[in-house]
Amino acid sequence: MRLPDLHRRLLGDAVESGEAYRLVLAGGYAIQAHELVSRTSQDVDLATDASADMAEITGVVAAGLADRGWTIRVVEVAPRMSRLLATDAVIGESCEIDILKEIFHRPPTRTEAGPTLSRDDAVGLKVRALHDRGFPRDVIDVFSARELYTIAELEHLGAQHDEEFDLEELHGRLEAVDFTSDREYTAYGLGPTEITELRAWVQHWLDDLGLRLAEPYTDDEDDG
Repeated sequence: MRLPDLHRRLLGDAVESGEAYRLVLAGGYAIQAHELVSRTSQDVDLATDASADMAEITGVVAAGLADRGWTIRVVEVAPRMSRLLATDAVIGESCEIDILKEIFHRPPTRTEAGPTLSRDDAVGLKVRALHDRGFPRDVIDVFSARELYTIAELEHLGAQHDEEFDLEELHGRLEAVDFTSDREYTAYGLGPTEITELRAWVQHWLDDLGLRLAEPYTDDEDDG
């Protein structure tokens, strides 16, 4: 795996600190751990299905990291997520770590990086991210799973992690890809051929989704 030493050490220490809460790797690194992409990430994402409240989980993880030599600043604590900024005091480098409270629809697995979300859950959360924000890295990560899941399966995986998953909202996010510069994808290591393939795949998804979204209107016209 392409995991910088700082991120690798932080990941190991965080998982160990939060062992009682069954923390597992999530986000872009989970996608990489399942050998779908090779890009590095700017931060470390962890997920838990523990019933404890997020303030408790965050406090325990923060204390454990501090005991292991990290300088910790709690950036945010919300009901279903928290964010810490961990700094290696020796080298002065920092990395954000997000802790997410999620429902695991498949048992976590063990990868080279350690305890990791199942592939289905890792991809499903990335589809949710595509639906919610549509960053280039989200598009890339979902695109990386195109040979493993059909479009319908990807939508189902995303909907499992979001009660408000909306196909019209997803359609809008996919449309935005056409207005995203190639440079945004090149920054994550994609070459011209891969970018062309990504755009073609997104367009196929758009066309398919557009037809399905239009069906209710077509039926209404037929009834009239």
